[in-house]
Amino acid sequence: MNAWLISLGLALEAGSIASLFADLPPAIAFLTFLSIHALACLVFTLLSLPLLPASYRRKGFQAALLLFTLQFAIPVIGSIGVFAGMLLPLHLPRSEHNTPWQETAIPDLPFSPVDMSQQMIFSEGGLREVLREAHAPERRLKALLASRQLIDREAINILQEALKDPSDDVRLLAYSMLEQQEKRLASRAQSLQKLLEQQQHPDRNRLKRRLAHTWWEMAYLGLAQGGLRQYYLENARTILAELTGAISQHNDWRLLGRVELALNHTTAASRAFEAALANGAPPELIFPYQAEIAFLARDYRKVRFHLANCSRFRPAPVVKNLMEGWL
Repeated sequence: MNAWLISLGLALEAGSIASLFADLPPAIAFLTFLSIHALACLVFTLLSLPLLPASYRRKGFQAALLLFTLQFAIPVIGSIGVFAGMLLPLHLPRSEHNTPWQETAIPDLPFSPVDMSQQMIFSEGGLREVLREAHAPERRLKALLASRQLIDREAINILQEALKDPSDDVRLLAYSMLEQQEKRLASRAQSLQKLLEQQQHPDRNRLKRRLAHTWWEMAYLGLAQGGLRQYYLENARTILAELTGAISQHNDWRLLGRVELALNHTTAASRAFEAALANGAPPELIFPYQAEIAFLARDYRKVRFHLANCSRFRPAPVVKNLMEGWL
């Protein structure tokens, strides 16, 4: 069957060429050439289709149209080129290519300052997974050291989880690193308190603001629990109440609202956030806290209202996740 089609195609192609030299008017000779050449291209297209890869054969019409167009555009030579381009790869041996990848060892977790543009960044979830799943204590120790590259709150969450580790070395390292964080903040608070004891200090409001932030940070980071956390929050609230009474700044009102919210004083927190907005606080920073207050009050319509207001700005990724869940 294939031999018969090949003979027919060659005969038609030869006839189309011969029609150009026949004793016919030029227009009729040209139309005759096109017609016979088109039939020859159709025959060669039918011969070529079975030679295509399966992925091309599934697109039957498009593949046939491409083959026909290539052959029709270049008489004789087009058909030869198509057959050569399809038959030669089928019969020639496949060339061997070098493997485009190479196997490398798993990198160690970094525990010292590194050039982050050349290093992998480990997330809180990844380090937490190492602490839970790694059998070798050395791997868990390296995970603790690598937590230094995280932000403080994420790092402290990792260290607090490591306090339950079965290995004494891991627990001791976690205690040590948590103690360093707590001592750093406690030392800062002590230095600020000593400066405030100097009655003639020129910028007492700035010192009070820094001290309030320090007390808040110790509670917010989770370095204190229970009564000690309550003590830190109460100290921060007292200082912020003095600052907002003397100089009304929206940052002080916003932090006071966060402190009141941490103390579960939702009414006082709501008043503080309203005062922050009234004093020029960016609304996108306040609306998420107002949504949290509405959630605690089980007023879910207000939750959606405040989160919908956030969409007018550029909310943080955490707020975007909340908006996707509520709106």
